Amino acid sequence: MSWNIHDPELHKPDHLVVKHMYDSDHVAVVWFGFTRGQTLRDHETTSVAIIQVLKGRIRINCTSEQVLEAGNAVQLQPNERHALTALEDALVQLILVPHPRYHSLAEEIDLPSRG
Repeated sequence: MSWNIHDPELHKPDHLVVKHMYDSDHVAVVWFGFTRGQTLRDHETTSVAIIQVLKGRIRINCTSEQVLEAGNAVQLQPNERHALTALEDALVQLILVPHPRYHSLAEEIDLPSRG
C-alpha cells in the first residue's frame, strides 16, 4: 500500500476531504484534506490524538491556539477539545491510539481500563 500527499482528490473546494488510510484494532490513521478556510469543528476523541501537518498550514484551537505548518505535530490527550482551521490548502494526518472502537467495546463488555 502506498499513499501520496499530492493526490488531487485530497482537496475539494466545497467540502473537507476525510480519508481513512489505515485501520486496525490498535490504531486508526486518517487524512484530512483542507482547502484554505475549511474548518473541522470543535470536537474530542477518547483516544490519544497525534495531529501532524503533512503539507500546508493550519490553526489548531485546544487549550491554547497554535499555528502548525508542514512538519509540525501535536499530541492531544483523550477528551481534549480541539478544532482545526486551514490557513492555506493543507493535508493533516491524524493518528488515534488506541483505536476509538476499542474504548466502545471495552465499555460495553465491562473490561477494566488500562492505566
